[in-house]
Amino acid sequence: MTRTVIRRPRKNGRSKRAVDGPRPTGGQLVYEALRRDIIGLRLVPGEPLEELQLCRTYRVSRTPVREALIRLAADDLVELEPNRGAKVASMQFIDVVDHYEAMDIFLPLISYFAAVRRTANDLSAIETRLADFRNAVARRNADTIILANFNLHGAIAAACHNGSLEKAYRRMLIDKLRIAQHDIRASSGADISLARRFNRTFQLSRALVSAIISAKPAAAQKAASALNDYVRTQVVDIFSASLGPAAKVPHGRLKKIAAKHRRSNSTE
Repeated sequence: MTRTVIRRPRKNGRSKRAVDGPRPTGGQLVYEALRRDIIGLRLVPGEPLEELQLCRTYRVSRTPVREALIRLAADDLVELEPNRGAKVASMQFIDVVDHYEAMDIFLPLISYFAAVRRTANDLSAIETRLADFRNAVARRNADTIILANFNLHGAIAAACHNGSLEKAYRRMLIDKLRIAQHDIRASSGADISLARRFNRTFQLSRALVSAIISAKPAAAQKAASALNDYVRTQVVDIFSASLGPAAKVPHGRLKKIAAKHRRSNSTE
């Protein structure tokens, strides 16, 4: 299983990080690397996270690893079990249902506030992210599409100018990324299939952005609800896909099974 490799700045010479700000701690580097791997499903739900193995993988001591695991547990991406270590948080179908039920409330509310409070800088960021989303769909690259969509919603969340709502919504966006990655892996011909579905997602997102730009909160709320309804339908189709149509059982065999069932019932 491929995992993100931490690349530390070189000790000799000045790194870009040294110019931009303080060097991140070992715990921060491990946290970000594990977070990417969990969201991208390179670390699958339920997979054990052994401290010693993580120390070897990321070339750090146990303290940074433990710091990272505690932060990831706070993000609901890792489950810490007493005397049993840590594992990647599970993701059940009921979690997906809960997620979209919550999105029924959060996305329209965030969008309403964004349409009322957005600034010129917010609009510039949203339009840039929408263009990135459009280009990603055109390139038909699944990972790029999902990341661009994630960034667009992050820009809309920032435009609502309510710190508590934005923080909660950003955590929900992480759940959305994990669900979307599951979608990719469950689809055959992932890039083309996902791009086709996300083309409609882009159209609905463009309507949402248009309402925010036009400062029409009611229209933004309505567009957000339509977007969430569509995305939920796509995800449910993936999670509830049946193998029944692919099962080829000879009709003669079916008749024998039915006859045996009838005889069994008649003797009871």
